[in-house]
Amino acid sequence: MIERQRVLLSFIDRAGRVPPKTHLMKWLFLLREEQPEALGSSTFYEFVPYKYGPFSFQAYRDIAGLEEAGLLKAGELAVPADARSNVRDELRKLPRRATQGVEEILRIYGKVSRKKLLDDVYDRYPWYATQSELRERKRRNPAAPAVYTVGYEGRSIDGLLDHLLRSGIERLVDVRRNAMSRKYGFAGKTIARLCADVDIEYVHVPTLGIPSSMRTDLTSQEAYDRLFDEYEARILPGVADSIALVAEFCSVKASALMCFEASSCRCHRGRLALRVAAETGLEVKHL
Repeated sequence: MIERQRVLLSFIDRAGRVPPKTHLMKWLFLLREEQPEALGSSTFYEFVPYKYGPFSFQAYRDIAGLEEAGLLKAGELAVPADARSNVRDELRKLPRRATQGVEEILRIYGKVSRKKLLDDVYDRYPWYATQSELRERKRRNPAAPAVYTVGYEGRSIDGLLDHLLRSGIERLVDVRRNAMSRKYGFAGKTIARLCADVDIEYVHVPTLGIPSSMRTDLTSQEAYDRLFDEYEARILPGVADSIALVAEFCSVKASALMCFEASSCRCHRGRLALRVAAETGLEVKHL
């Protein structure tokens, strides 16, 4: 079990009641925003504007995992009697800074009503209220047409979606050859569903990816450059229709080409973006 899951369990264990999921989500969010020292350097949840304010798809996935492991009751934020000893053992592994952060958030917000809690979060963190069903949704300001690119290396699915929304991206164009990932949220069917949940269109164009057989011995920038030279020489001449499709995407709606690598210099999307830019006359912008 990793630290963020122990923090999640700590809120449930210390709440003094079975908390609604809306409360738990806001407590996790407020911990991140108001008690950052409690999190140390560990990876924590990131959040995206959603139906009831700040939301983490990863947190919901972790809740499901804890249910599958028998540490939470199915469909209820409560620890089963036969799992209490195991949960307490896990919570003893939490650093004191994290335990103190949880205690402080519960001291301030633990007994606050749902309405007051949501109103408070919406008023102080208005970005996260932009998609709420409880307030009038603000019209999203799309980014100006350009050839945007983004990598998800080092990002959570919530962090990526939030970044896309803040950047005004309306369509995510997946240019991986195979839309597969062991990291939650980034396999094709999952990312398509989660994009739809936050009103971002998702399109997969696998013909623009690089076959895994070509990705060998990538130990230096020079090796990446040779690979991308080969990509331009061997792959791109045969996928003119796909390039034209992406060029149309970028011209009509703020669209970002997505692949794994954080740096566009180490990803084929950098070369692809230049080819699309030549077709459209648009500027390339790496997010």
